[in-house]
Amino acid sequence: MRSESREGISIDEQTLEAVDQVISPLLKKGQSVRNVCINKMDEIMISEKTVYRYIGLGLLTANKFSLKRTVQRKTRKKAGPSLLVDKECRKNRTYTDYLKFLKDNGNPSVVQMDTVEGVKGGKVILTLFFCSCNLQLGFLRDRNTSASVTSIFQYLLELLGEEMYSKLFFVILGDRGSEFSDPVKIETNLETGEMISNVFYCDPQNSNQKAECERNHEFIRYVIPKGASIDPRSVEDIALMMNHINSTGRKMLNDKCPLELFETLYGAAVAKKLGLVRIRPDFITLTPELLKK
Repeated sequence: MRSESREGISIDEQTLEAVDQVISPLLKKGQSVRNVCINKMDEIMISEKTVYRYIGLGLLTANKFSLKRTVQRKTRKKAGPSLLVDKECRKNRTYTDYLKFLKDNGNPSVVQMDTVEGVKGGKVILTLFFCSCNLQLGFLRDRNTSASVTSIFQYLLELLGEEMYSKLFFVILGDRGSEFSDPVKIETNLETGEMISNVFYCDPQNSNQKAECERNHEFIRYVIPKGASIDPRSVEDIALMMNHINSTGRKMLNDKCPLELFETLYGAAVAKKLGLVRIRPDFITLTPELLKK
């Protein structure tokens, strides 16, 4: 379709990863994009202009600060996803399909998934919000790719076991970001091939359809302000932050905290497996001071 030529970039994650491994180390050594393209053209097979565009979109490990003469260039804003997504992944998984599925299955509990970004191209956080209790899990990822998302869900499946995984993540609602473009690996036990979860997508430009997850990100922004880099943060930092957030009482929960309700619904043993620890009210901190060493 002609419209697809104006939508993201036509390159898959594996090819992009291979290109990144060739280009970024050389740029970080101070080499120019032009020299890299000339010397490595047989390996990367993309133009100098394309390399600059990938850097501007934050798709490579090297960023504009790795370049000697483009530090002051402003990154061009570009609408649409960073990667060209196979739209077939959303077939039978639209928001309309989601509403029908809920109705047909007795309105089961839903988990809303999203990504919290820091600096473009840097580390990101996968968030999973349980609508049943307002608890939100956070997982640090080095890059915002679908592979990094599916690896977390496969880790959760191994950690929890198939029965509990299916109970917790029976219905998942996400936006149309390229990082959520491999639903089969989220829905399926890859060892048995059995479908144990159901992934659906919001309508385009309708993040309000998972508003609860979006609103809960406000707590994360208290600790990691919008625009601040997530790169210095460790897995332990994110777990600590989420424990403080999940230990904070909510008016809509009769001033109980999400973690308390989660334990009531799913058991303290499951909470422990997920690394959830309740913080005493006197010690809860929701400012950047929480993560200062």
